[in-house]
Amino acid sequence: MKNHLQGMNLASLELFLVAAENENFSAAAEYLSITPAAVSRSIKRLEERIGIELFSRNTRKIKLTPEGKIYYKKCSEILESLISIERELKLQKESVAGRLKISVPESFFNYKMAPYLNKFCEQYPNLKLDFHVTNRNIDFVAETYDLSVRLIQPETKLEPFLIKKKLHDATSGLFASPEYLTNNSMIQSPSDIKNHQCINFSISENNKKFLWNSVDNHSKRDFHYSNQIQVFDSILATKVLAMNGCGIVHLFKFAVLNELQSNKLVEILPEYSINHTWQFCFLYPESNRNLAKLRVFIDYFIENIK
Repeated sequence: MKNHLQGMNLASLELFLVAAENENFSAAAEYLSITPAAVSRSIKRLEERIGIELFSRNTRKIKLTPEGKIYYKKCSEILESLISIERELKLQKESVAGRLKISVPESFFNYKMAPYLNKFCEQYPNLKLDFHVTNRNIDFVAETYDLSVRLIQPETKLEPFLIKKKLHDATSGLFASPEYLTNNSMIQSPSDIKNHQCINFSISENNKKFLWNSVDNHSKRDFHYSNQIQVFDSILATKVLAMNGCGIVHLFKFAVLNELQSNKLVEILPEYSINHTWQFCFLYPESNRNLAKLRVFIDYFIENIK
């Protein structure tokens, strides 16, 4: 496709269509604010490129050749198709209006959605977005949400009226500051973690914990050990504590990329969690399936989030 476009001057096609419609180079020149000689040269180059004579010429007037008429008809159809697509896209963009109420987990919103929101808002300026950044599972019926991003496990049971669309596969790991690791005993296997400070995250509403059982995929044991510090509701606060040497934290790797690069955090036992992934999904009620505003939001982020 790229090679074909390099040899095609789209402006010459526009010029050809105007000249063919009027069968007059001077009229085309006046319409396009160029000289008749420029029109003639452009048409000549087009004919040479495609190897077909499009116009028969004499001293008094020009006429489309039979091949020129076919070329004109096909080019006109293509142009009409492009105009129709542009009109359809414009109408779709203008119809995407109103408000979306969206629930998104804290770390996923900050690191995966926020970087792309500016471009989305530019594309759909009439759509208002209400983001409820929360790690709890919301009630679609009682709280009237349009859409949710949620971490879905194989054992997760969803209400029958909810539609699930996969958004992103994430990996997690254990992290601590270099200072913490220097000042404490070595960690060579998951069983060594019990001798360390573990900074755990929970949701205050139901005390649901972000379990550490993904640390050891071989035994599937739960490495949620006793700890001095328990953080409720803000999973990113656990990262701040780990960076300040307070212990080991379990986080998604996308949330610590900068800290790993700057050596503010170090990954612990990466070989034990390398094959474990967590699935983030869009959830929305079946009744919202055909909402244009919901469809463009979902499609945009599925396409952009990697």
